[in-house]
Amino acid sequence: MRYSIIHYLLLATAAAVPVSATAQTAPVRGEASALPDDIVVTATKRAEPVREIAGSVSAQTGEELDKLGAQGLSDYLTRTPGVVFNATTPGSGSVIIRGVGTTTGQDIGQATTGIFINEVPLTDPSLSIGTPDIDTFDVDNVAILRGPQGTLFGSSSLGGAINYQAARPDLDDFGARFQGSLRGTRHGGTGGAAKVMLNAPVVAGKLGIRGVFVYREDAGYIDNIGTGDSDANRTVTKGGRLLATWAPTETTTFNYLYLEQRQRTDDSGYRQTGLGGDLRKSTAAPEFSTFGTLLHQLRLDEELAFGTITATATRHEKKTDGLTDLTGGLSDALFGLAPISSFGPGSSKGNTFEIRIASPAGSTFEYLIGAMYDRTKMRQRQVIYAEGLADFVDAAGPLLGLPADSGQLLAPGDLLVDAALPATAKEIALFGELTYNFSDRFEATIGGRLFEQRLVNGSDAYGLFVLLNAGEYEQSISGSRKWSGFSPKASITWKPNEDLMVYALASKGFRFGGSNLSALPGIPSSYDSDSLWNFELGTRADLWDRKLLLDVTGFYIDWSDIQLKRQLSGLNFAQNAGKAELYGIEASLALRPADGLEINSSLTWLDATLSEDFDPDELDPANPVIPSGTRLPGSSKWQVSNSLSYEFEWADVSPRLSLSHRYISRAPSDLEAASSQGGYHLFDARIGGKLGPVGMTVFLENITDRRGVTNSSLLPPLQEYLVRPRTMGVTLDVGF
Repeated sequence: MRYSIIHYLLLATAAAVPVSATAQTAPVRGEASALPDDIVVTATKRAEPVREIAGSVSAQTGEELDKLGAQGLSDYLTRTPGVVFNATTPGSGSVIIRGVGTTTGQDIGQATTGIFINEVPLTDPSLSIGTPDIDTFDVDNVAILRGPQGTLFGSSSLGGAINYQAARPDLDDFGARFQGSLRGTRHGGTGGAAKVMLNAPVVAGKLGIRGVFVYREDAGYIDNIGTGDSDANRTVTKGGRLLATWAPTETTTFNYLYLEQRQRTDDSGYRQTGLGGDLRKSTAAPEFSTFGTLLHQLRLDEELAFGTITATATRHEKKTDGLTDLTGGLSDALFGLAPISSFGPGSSKGNTFEIRIASPAGSTFEYLIGAMYDRTKMRQRQVIYAEGLADFVDAAGPLLGLPADSGQLLAPGDLLVDAALPATAKEIALFGELTYNFSDRFEATIGGRLFEQRLVNGSDAYGLFVLLNAGEYEQSISGSRKWSGFSPKASITWKPNEDLMVYALASKGFRFGGSNLSALPGIPSSYDSDSLWNFELGTRADLWDRKLLLDVTGFYIDWSDIQLKRQLSGLNFAQNAGKAELYGIEASLALRPADGLEINSSLTWLDATLSEDFDPDELDPANPVIPSGTRLPGSSKWQVSNSLSYEFEWADVSPRLSLSHRYISRAPSDLEAASSQGGYHLFDARIGGKLGPVGMTVFLENITDRRGVTNSSLLPPLQEYLVRPRTMGVTLDVGF
């Protein structure tokens, strides 16, 4: 069991009753009809109650996330219909919405799901650096948009988008919140967290600041018998954010956001079978990884008679590094040399600018028109060392056609290859939506995005690997691709009464293509941009005086020129793989039959398969064809989430009991592999209460201690990432 300074800090740290998040400064569309429990989100680039949006949008407030005990993506995405989170090492997981994905790991190019913080895209146009997983402490809300969001959010939202909205300062009242927790994991160590929020109005009603700091340890539970480390996959997350709001007039608001978070995992937490235990792995060295996110954003909202002008300027950065043990996959090909280690530092740095104007809410004719520009520089590096390589070249070089005694010259320090992959992406776009309200019951919306993209990337590599594959010790390759197009959207909404909405929606999504930058035979020089059409029919019903909220959506997706991640001679590359068809049903309900009692449930049925055969190499008859009907990776056919909570209304103490259940059916982990994931149930329980400003919650997660596989890979040997084993803990809250 591992102890650290955090466990002593927690003795003096308690957590708080949540301080309510302030409302967004932009005008709320339909504000007159908004009810108290409506969640206001900016999923349509304007503040709007989520239940008035004609589209598949789910949202959870910071208070709701607290009740779940949520801290990151795996805690709340797995409860959202149509969304699969392929959890691996923090910073390397991937999100698949409605089955739109061809890998459950990191894509070669742009990921299919967009991750946004305050509407700023953090999904790389190419050379995916990683997936930010920002701690949800003191968040305003997290909105999940299912289906392509290309019209308003651009190329980084082919299958959908997740928008993390930070809470803004309260300009009138001081507030503080402290949260501390201890968590013990069965078969693993002890972890915990210490989090704090401070809110201060500097000038009442005019200027305020809000600061958040988070320190969290997630205990390890995988034993690495190769290094001798127990509970090796410990992760430490630390960071925070500072928000400042200045409202010099009633119509003008400036907001500044600084956000930074860093995560370090001591050893990648997958298990390997056949090692005498179900929570073991064996590598020659710890496979550490680091991931960091940095954000600076300045935003102006100016309310005018004809609409609200919003302008944002954002600097965004991501950095990653780590070690991967490739001994199992490459040792046999390298004449038994071991260990073989790969280091992969990478970075993504860019600037995003956007300006838009939104008409006042409630008029017959509503519009939103904007423009954006993004320039992002990415750099991914891979450095591989094989211990003993230099000596091997000295001894066996002549047999390989290499000069004698050239080991240190061709493989200095046992270097096999050093490859740098720089890329620069630019995207410029004009976008907009126009809505005509024919009456209080019927409206139609059309929109689109006119865009131009350009990607310039290169490969600068040297080493023995390059010499043996390309015939030269150093090799530089560059490529440039350019795309332009129009991404349309149209919807019709009918509200027969105030408690029922029916909508039909058609929307298109797209993403960057790129160059593979390899001269190896069998690897295409480039891959095209892919796109898809999404058609859906949905309804939102508020029944029994809002005691029952019901959403049902049916959708069909036609996906063309799919980008498929493939591998040849140890090199990853992308290839367009034809077409796929995806269709399904998403349903969710919230039932409040009595005061304090709430039942939530969601169900997803999905069929996501290739709609035509794909031949990876038409020149090689021995290469197997991937047949039509092959299920897409991570596209579980069934997903279920259920929760029941009851809060007692007592005079001094407010106890709360909650039980939850999640199920995800089995799905392939890769289009070409036999590994799979899913096929498990999870059960959690929480009981707590508060007395004045102090609260306490005791929780038990994964009650049955199920070994659910969240991601797997057939890299020799089989690697499986698992749901955290049974974890029990306590959280203390204090707030004022």
